[in-house]
Amino acid sequence: MADRLDLNLLLPAGMSRRAALRALGAAGLGAAGLGAAGGPALAQDRTLNYFTWSAWGEGPFVEDAKKKVNIDLKPTFYSSSDEMVAKLRGGGSKLYDMIVPVQNYIAPAAKAGLIEPLDPAALPNAKSLFPEFQAQPQWTVGGKLYGVPFVWGANAIAFNRKETGEVDSLDVLFDPKWKGKLAMRDEPEDSLGVGALKLGIKNPYQMGEKELQEVKKLLISQKPLLRAYWKNVADVQNMLASGEVVAAWTFLAVIAPLRKAGVDAGWVWPKEGAIGWSEAITPVKGTQKLKLVQEYANFTLSPEYGEFMARTTRYAPSSKAAVDRLDPAMVKDLGIDPKNVSRLTFKEIPADKSRWNEIWNEVKAA
Repeated sequence: MADRLDLNLLLPAGMSRRAALRALGAAGLGAAGLGAAGGPALAQDRTLNYFTWSAWGEGPFVEDAKKKVNIDLKPTFYSSSDEMVAKLRGGGSKLYDMIVPVQNYIAPAAKAGLIEPLDPAALPNAKSLFPEFQAQPQWTVGGKLYGVPFVWGANAIAFNRKETGEVDSLDVLFDPKWKGKLAMRDEPEDSLGVGALKLGIKNPYQMGEKELQEVKKLLISQKPLLRAYWKNVADVQNMLASGEVVAAWTFLAVIAPLRKAGVDAGWVWPKEGAIGWSEAITPVKGTQKLKLVQEYANFTLSPEYGEFMARTTRYAPSSKAAVDRLDPAMVKDLGIDPKNVSRLTFKEIPADKSRWNEIWNEVKAA
């Protein structure tokens, strides 16, 4: 067949060709799926092929979905939003039923025809969310809803309190005192955003060329202080655990494992601001299981899921009812107070993303 899918080009890291063929079969695209698997058998199929960040498809979440809503999640993981989009553009939409995008990727994904809208009436649990997350504008495109966030938070600073003491500012990431013991994320929207916040630029994702050059100069001056630019969160977590790094711009996900390993790990949204994000379940264009995706999306907005998610990952649920179930000490530790949302600069895709990529490559090559 001239238009046959080349699965090897679409496979996410860690997914075998056999697993991909199983996924195609579950979606009704395999040879068997077009024949004997039709009719009532499909109606009873409660399997969802789930393209997601690793946090939301790990064992505990698969088991929780099976136990509480009888949905069998088949997760495949991506490590960046750009990878997610590239795989969907390459034909991955035929492999997956749903994804977990960050808010700034909704508009381009919708315009590219990669995702399906949701029926708001199918998400009654949205009523239990903090008002700030019930109608975030970045999740609506052309009047259609593509997600209601079940989780939100910030990329900010993790630090080894024993080494640095208390931290409250981005200054720690630019302090020569910690030369060779700092780390930044190898991602332009994060790291250029950090530079903009450090310089007091109010709208980081709307920077013009002059401001981009100022940020570039700042980040080049920072480069000799760094141990690494990290791509995989496990790498920066290991560097913090070993003492190679004492402060890093990273994800909240590193904190619980570090504390479990005996590191006095601190986490702070610096006074200059932090980079905000929210994530939701979004149907992939063409899924044959839209109703089941909406059922799972509604489940992720429930108090039960929000509480489980917070205790499992230490991320902040969007559900006020879920937060009400958590200990006050945990709520304080996680910073789960929607009043803090005003301190965040939520990620956007820059108007000239290619220019941001060029600037970032110039920083790394300097």
